[in-house]
Amino acid sequence: MGKWIYCEAKIGKMWLVMNFTLKQLRYLDAALRCGSIAKAAEEMHISQSSVTAAIDLIEQTIGADLFRRIPAKGIVPTKVGLDVGERVSAFLDQARVFESDLMSIAGDPTGTLRLGCYAPTAPYVLPPILSRIAQNYPSIRIDLTEGDMETIATHLATGAVDVALTYRTGSVVDMPFDALFHAFPWALVPVASPLARKTEVSLHDLAPLPMILLDLPHTETYFRSLFEQEGLAPNVVHSTRSSSVLRGLVASDFGYSILNICGPNDRDGRNGYCALPISEAGHAPEFGVAYLAPLRGSAIVEAVRSIAAELTEGGAFEHVLMPPRVLRPASSYIE
Repeated sequence: MGKWIYCEAKIGKMWLVMNFTLKQLRYLDAALRCGSIAKAAEEMHISQSSVTAAIDLIEQTIGADLFRRIPAKGIVPTKVGLDVGERVSAFLDQARVFESDLMSIAGDPTGTLRLGCYAPTAPYVLPPILSRIAQNYPSIRIDLTEGDMETIATHLATGAVDVALTYRTGSVVDMPFDALFHAFPWALVPVASPLARKTEVSLHDLAPLPMILLDLPHTETYFRSLFEQEGLAPNVVHSTRSSSVLRGLVASDFGYSILNICGPNDRDGRNGYCALPISEAGHAPEFGVAYLAPLRGSAIVEAVRSIAAELTEGGAFEHVLMPPRVLRPASSYIE
């Protein structure tokens, strides 16, 4: 049995009464995303006739074509189809969270959590959070998305993810945000460099040397600002969008780089480079949990917020943070 949705919408002087099942709306959503009735049917594990019937019913109720059928090429949404698709997608997101909350009333949080994470930080912050979720709430299923900060912020704003582990920057600044820690910058230097024998480095030491820049949205502006605050400019000779490639270039002695989160394996020199604290580390961006205001109070979102706060309080992320002896007081943070 499907779940029937009863909705009354006033158009001019007429009232339009719509009766759709959630399944039919999901079939329509799948068709829009896949651009093909056959692919939508395959994704939803149903017959093509069920997808076609759902589309026909919704088109008849609305009184407009949602797709143009192009032989041998699939389906192309009309302008009305795109408008309807946006509203259907938003409604399905709300329905998913609503269903999850209902199922969680009588017990632990359950349902699907769509979790986004800023890709370069994923190896360091995801494992403890995912492990704790699996341990405390085995009924929660995780759909994981990684990307740069701009992509993650867009996914969050559009509802493609429920919660994001990212820096508080860009459009995320205007969203509810639980800060977990301030991420001070580290300098990654080749073991062949004389700087590798130091316990910390200065931006004045680094500025003249060749720099390998992590070139993702917001990162170039941030890294250059570190030098500009000291009246300096970095000597960028290479750039990459991959933190793994960046580490490889530093290990091969092409130059140094700067990252804000580094693990213990980045510091021992066995990978051909070592991570050192930067003495002028005054700008430490906040890293934490971002989410949309309407989802505050949702069982699965609150579960993630609670777990992240508990892990932070228990020191679960201290292994990726700068040693306390070089931290500056909170008054030196530049927000």
